[in-house]
Amino acid sequence: MAEPRSWIVIGAGPAGLLSARRLASAGHRVTVLEAEDHIGGRVSRVRVDGLDMDAGAESFATRGGYVERLVEELGLTGRLVAPAGGPAWIVGPERSYPMPSAGWLGIPTRSLAPDVVRALGVRGAMRAAVEPWLPRERVAPDAMLGVVARRRLGDRAVDRLMAPVARGIFSRPVDELRVDAAAGGLAAEISERGLIRAAGHRRSIAPAGSAVLGLDGGIAVLTDALAADARAKGVRIVTHAPVTSLTREDEGWRVWTAGERYLVDEVVVASSRPAAAALVPQVERAPDKQVALVTLSLDAPELDRHPRGSGVLAVDGVTRAKALTHATAKWQWVAREAPSRHMVRLSYSLETAEDLAPFALADASRLLGVQLRDSQVRDLVQVVWHDASPTRAGDREPVRGIHLVGAAAGFSGLAAIVDDDQRSSLGQ
Repeated sequence: MAEPRSWIVIGAGPAGLLSARRLASAGHRVTVLEAEDHIGGRVSRVRVDGLDMDAGAESFATRGGYVERLVEELGLTGRLVAPAGGPAWIVGPERSYPMPSAGWLGIPTRSLAPDVVRALGVRGAMRAAVEPWLPRERVAPDAMLGVVARRRLGDRAVDRLMAPVARGIFSRPVDELRVDAAAGGLAAEISERGLIRAAGHRRSIAPAGSAVLGLDGGIAVLTDALAADARAKGVRIVTHAPVTSLTREDEGWRVWTAGERYLVDEVVVASSRPAAAALVPQVERAPDKQVALVTLSLDAPELDRHPRGSGVLAVDGVTRAKALTHATAKWQWVAREAPSRHMVRLSYSLETAEDLAPFALADASRLLGVQLRDSQVRDLVQVVWHDASPTRAGDREPVRGIHLVGAAAGFSGLAAIVDDDQRSSLGQ
């Protein structure tokens, strides 16, 4: 075991809390500094019409089983819940259709299945169906997924299935999404198997059951448990403590906040990439892709039948919103806590800060296929998250004694962050 040292962790989101408890378990002295008045970062809560809803992530990917193992370790297995409410839909300019049941990242793994034919038409489905027999091609990790898929599947499969999925999950166009940013090692697998067989293999090795899971009460339950476990291990968590600067001092680091100064041996940066770059000039800057989440509480009996299942992905240009989650349909705990309401969340990509309230109801109406009225809105809350689609950092330790984790290191999604922590040798 390494000699005990003193550490500051900047950011009390999942990545910061995971790092803090790992360091404390190894015998180090750890303080977590959080700029906001609450912990959790993108896995925190927002109050909408008297109900605590997830302010950011509302589910996690089951691939690899990383988060489930953490949930079990924290004693939360009994709170795991699978989504309900039927399949998500895709809404295009002229037609709407359920997301095909057999697919991965929008890639149809059974191209002539009836739900794929419904989405792509006979011609589009047949064009995609020939992909396994096309000659193999070497695909570079930095090739764009949409460009590769258009060559192999045709434009309809990309535009009607893959593009809405990429826009909803990664907050960027599929033609600007690197293959290995969509999934590590995917380029090599496409080169060996072809696109459809690679997607089928990825789907087959996913855990049985839902591709995503949630927690009764919201994913923020997980960060509460992480914080409690970290504190039990001796970690000090300080909120209302934005870090204003880091300066090298002898063999350690001076960490400045508005009200206090800390002298420590090493620092973990678990903030967004823009915030990390502002503190550490050696951190590679990247575009700040923002996502706004607008949650509506509605008196809308016309939604009782869940007309668009658990949610909707929008083809680019249909609405300002890129996706919609019908939370009351998707999560039984939300329906239980809001029995006479419908909770609907819209997701938007932003270049700059913007009030989206004037667009939200019209976008929800278009995506749900139901004309909603202003008088049906009980509450509306908007949350904006910066650096929503981070790129991987070139160096995880850009300066000796400064360590990047989470979004600062380019990781997006709870599963990827937990996997990175489980592989970490931080503090060893």
